[in-house]
Amino acid sequence: MTPFPLSFPPLNAMINDLEEIGADIDERQLELFGAFAGILLDRSTRTNLIGPGERTRLWSRHFLESIQYGFLLNKGRTVVDIGSGNGFPGVVLAILGFRMILLEPRRKRYLFLDYAASELGLDNCVTVPLRLENFNPEDGVKQFIARAVAPPAFLLAEIGKVAGKGSKLVYRQSEISGKEEYESYIKLSCPPLDRGGFLVQYRV
Repeated sequence: MTPFPLSFPPLNAMINDLEEIGADIDERQLELFGAFAGILLDRSTRTNLIGPGERTRLWSRHFLESIQYGFLLNKGRTVVDIGSGNGFPGVVLAILGFRMILLEPRRKRYLFLDYAASELGLDNCVTVPLRLENFNPEDGVKQFIARAVAPPAFLLAEIGKVAGKGSKLVYRQSEISGKEEYESYIKLSCPPLDRGGFLVQYRV
């Protein structure tokens, strides 16, 4: 198995964390998680992909949170990650078998995502160097995800323009006010994550 970064917990602790959040991850997927983390940390020495404080919480924040996006998505349909950045949650979901389109207009991050997908052998993952408002998805592409790119109301308006009614957005937010009109949500558990919050599914 590919070695995990030193900042990751021991393997048995990782498995316990996955069981606690209800994720069914096989050995090959775990190996690819480790490989992706290694690529990310290596490339971050040359490109500003993650801040110094994020290195110690890659597992507890970024991987565990990314995995849970899949709980609100249809695995049989393509998913668009808006502003994919350093690959969370898009690359993690691709490792889990989702068909992913990673939207990333920043050149260095686009090149990183393209490289990572190639190195990991993710032929179900395509990187597109565009902003959401310039994206022209194929018919039937209705699932979108985002992580602190822009407010959900703005994203929903833009998704409606490019993909039409019936499209869905899964978005991470720290709390739910009770005023949102959402389809469903899951509460993020802390621990094993290092922060709480919610993943909320909205419909255009």
